[in-house]
Amino acid sequence: MKLYFSWQQSHEDWSPNCSSDVLNADGVSPLCCLLTDDGGQNFLDTISWLDEGADRIKSVKDSASEVADWCRDAWGVELINGQAKIYSLHDENYCELLDINLFEIALLAWKDFIQSIPDAGITKVIKL
Repeated sequence: MKLYFSWQQSHEDWSPNCSSDVLNADGVSPLCCLLTDDGGQNFLDTISWLDEGADRIKSVKDSASEVADWCRDAWGVELINGQAKIYSLHDENYCELLDINLFEIALLAWKDFIQSIPDAGITKVIKL
């Protein structure tokens, strides 16, 4: 799987974008939907939310917790048994399964990307 992180500019505002080469039957990447679910906040204001997700991943990986949920406005993830089940909060059957280590890589790469200087000419490719 490859993720593509890029910047989009609308007037004076920048927004981070995520796309994937792995899509479901509807042409959607639940992982990208989760990463870009900003809860209506400025993307930099989501850093603490991303840190919370990383903390929950660590807790499950270190066996401090058997299961952890981490949700935003429309998307969530259940961390259990070495997997991340990314799902829509509107339909939990609409989901994607990913190895927890790959999910952690994606999450941390997204956090690093949104803290970078916006540049419309840059696309960062993450291989999972």
